[in-house]
Amino acid sequence: MKKLDLYIIRKFLGTYIFMILAVMSIAIVIDISEKLRDFTDENNNITFSDIAFGYYPYFFLHYVNLFSSLIIFLSVLFFTSFMAQRSEVIAILSNGVSFARFTRPYMMVSTLLLGIALLMNHLVVPHSNKKRLDFESKYITVLEGNFKKVTVVIDSNTIVRFNHINAKHNRVDRLWVETWETNRRGVYELKSDMQINSAVGDSIRHDWELNNVFIRDIKEEGGEEIVRYDKLDTLLNFNTKDLAQRSNIMEAMNTGELIKFRDREREKGSTLLTNIEIVLYERTAYPFATYILTLIGVAVSSRKSREGVGKNLIVGLIASVTYIFFMKMTTVASTNVGLAPWIAVWVPNIIFAFVAMYLFMKRIKE
Repeated sequence: MKKLDLYIIRKFLGTYIFMILAVMSIAIVIDISEKLRDFTDENNNITFSDIAFGYYPYFFLHYVNLFSSLIIFLSVLFFTSFMAQRSEVIAILSNGVSFARFTRPYMMVSTLLLGIALLMNHLVVPHSNKKRLDFESKYITVLEGNFKKVTVVIDSNTIVRFNHINAKHNRVDRLWVETWETNRRGVYELKSDMQINSAVGDSIRHDWELNNVFIRDIKEEGGEEIVRYDKLDTLLNFNTKDLAQRSNIMEAMNTGELIKFRDREREKGSTLLTNIEIVLYERTAYPFATYILTLIGVAVSSRKSREGVGKNLIVGLIASVTYIFFMKMTTVASTNVGLAPWIAVWVPNIIFAFVAMYLFMKRIKE
């Protein structure tokens, strides 16, 4: 490996690590200020060790992984712009190094970070998110507000769906509770379900007051039994706090679990299927944005500008915001208009890959 490669690799990784630490330090300070009341609540009986080792390592992993591509892009813009302003890029290219050769160490680091991101997305971060969400469910107060049309996986056997929840008053409207079990043939099938017109639950305990309840038990030998109650006081294995905070439970499933969940929802014709597939495809598509944003970053920031580093950073930020906006626009189209999830997730990458190649080829010809 040449000295040039090592020089750029050190700058790339050094800037990337520095920016992660800087961004996450600010994020953690802001998060602590927002959750300080919960952390100091005597009723929670929470220790410093619980916060420092039982929450923030998982918080750190979640948000580093979420913003990894953007941080990589900003890192490339930042250190390459400074190299360009100090005429280092001009000196390198003037000594017979082609721009394509100059870009090679950037792509080597991007490949390493891409591999790490794929591993994190599919295996590590879902486990981390489960720890983070469990902590929040146990200790953090639910913000007062409304949550609509949500499906929550309580455990491997219980799925809860509801049309609307008011977190302030602990009231849920149009609640469905499904219980799934594995039969003698090893097939996962619906064992019973409960349809509830309205329910009021305790935010801490699992006590529920249910109104206008239909309970259907499905017999293994065939047939079903339906029982109706005008009012029913009962215990369920979740509370309103779980429903309000665990609506993003798909984040806590590794890819294998998410695929099984998708197949189960497909068999039932669930409206949640599009959201599941978007999450599933994003776990692979987002890391590949690393290549695209790195190429755009090198092409934009390697020019020496009279306006200094600021111009390159502004151009880069505009490009990144446009990319993120386009990604969100296509996922919304998938959810609301019916665009295929894989198209919604991958099309922004494909379009911006052409933009990256255009800028790269243009920079080579200069």
